[in-house]
Amino acid sequence: AMNLEFPKKFKLQLRLHNDDVHTYDEVIEALHQRRRIYGAPTHPKDGNPETDVTNGIISTLDQAKDLTTHVDTDGQVIARGYSTMEGAKAGFGRLKSSGLHCAIVSTPQMDLELRARVLLSWLSEVSAAHPAVAA
Repeated sequence: AMNLEFPKKFKLQLRLHNDDVHTYDEVIEALHQRRRIYGAPTHPKDGNPETDVTNGIISTLDQAKDLTTHVDTDGQVIARGYSTMEGAKAGFGRLKSSGLHCAIVSTPQMDLELRARVLLSWLSEVSAAHPAVAA
């Protein structure tokens, strides 16, 4: 497969979704805990730290706890940003192997989602102000 560079402003985000099944501790562990895989090299073959699946997605325990709280209250949270597809796939695989629901989302997709939320908010305000709806 050809390894092409992303455009400058294009990034991938690993989004974690709330599944109301896993406990806080399970989510924190999946995000933070370092895993030793028997026989796995301590550094990735390609030299890219993003693809090292033995390290936690999140570097500090406090960050992992904060993200876990956000995913519980908001329903989803961006766990980490990636600059390569290989890194995003490695992070995705790590969370999926823990049974968590997650997705890889691109910056254009996030921009479209933000635009849709703003539009829905505006439409809600306009419709609430209309006399036929207010009655």
